[in-house]
Amino acid sequence: MKKILILALSVFLSLTIFVGNKAKAAIKNKPGDIIVTNSTIASGITGHAGIYIDATNILHTSGRANEPYPLVISETKWHERYSKSKVIRPKSSTLGATAAQKAKTYFRGKKIPYKITNNPKDIKYIYCSELVWYSYYKAGKTIKTRNSQGFFEPKALVVPYNFIDSATVDYNNFKFIDNKW
Repeated sequence: MKKILILALSVFLSLTIFVGNKAKAAIKNKPGDIIVTNSTIASGITGHAGIYIDATNILHTSGRANEPYPLVISETKWHERYSKSKVIRPKSSTLGATAAQKAKTYFRGKKIPYKITNNPKDIKYIYCSELVWYSYYKAGKTIKTRNSQGFFEPKALVVPYNFIDSATVDYNNFKFIDNKW
């Protein structure tokens, strides 16, 4: 009886793990998708963002001492580092592809130091959400954020969570691809 119970439990756990992984893998990311995590050292206070440059690679800048410049990491590596993420996508696939290309042009392989600054159009220094915002800006899309007065073009900080605010997603003509932490 004990062996049957252990076998049944093993089968159940195997199926649960398999189905869970299959569901995660069912999301087909596209160039220009924006990924935001709350799984940061600051316990989700500030978040972290990156941009897909193809279906499986993300360009980001982490600010880690061993990663002082923008870096491409695999989606697998991202999820190893940051267990919880949400993904949004522009409704225009052309815009997403252009933003991904701009991200590669301006940031891939570039030695732009990490530093949080108050001007998202100045890339002498760069931080994660500014990298994403600037890529779209150069693609012709100014992603606007909101406050109590309405939507506006950021003149200072671009915060990762701005990208996944539901009203901001709708206003900027994006959609959620993965909206679960």
